[in-house]
Amino acid sequence: MEEVKVYLDEKHSTHVVCKKCGRSKQIELPSARHPRSAVVKCSCGNTFSLIFETRRHYRKRINSFGKCFAAGDKLDGALVNITDISRSGMRFIKMDGRQLQVNERIRVSFPLGNDTIDCAAVVFNLRGDGIGVKFMNLDEHNKKVLGFFLLP
Repeated sequence: MEEVKVYLDEKHSTHVVCKKCGRSKQIELPSARHPRSAVVKCSCGNTFSLIFETRRHYRKRINSFGKCFAAGDKLDGALVNITDISRSGMRFIKMDGRQLQVNERIRVSFPLGNDTIDCAAVVFNLRGDGIGVKFMNLDEHNKKVLGFFLLP
């Protein structure tokens, strides 16, 4: 069965388009607890699975390396393996240096295309080895570089 990822807006609604016949329909989910997925049958008979995504920004999986600069790390930074990135932040695995804490302010530097992004970030969450950070104060040039990189 075909899987289609749809992004929910702040009102927990989305438009779904059947790839077979092109019909579209708006779906609204209860705001309390919505399912992660659902099976939908179009009036043309096509059945497909919807995967509901609630992220504010598209997240792209990557496998790249960069540096993390936190208090207590080496002056030249700690090596990180970046696993995914979005307009607002990224997730990485810190390869060396001390453990980071939630709400800790750090600086990250990593190559993106022909440019290097160097910005402040705050640790948002820790899940296993993964460290999720939110970018802080990205300048206009870095926003453009990031936006261009995230194009599908």
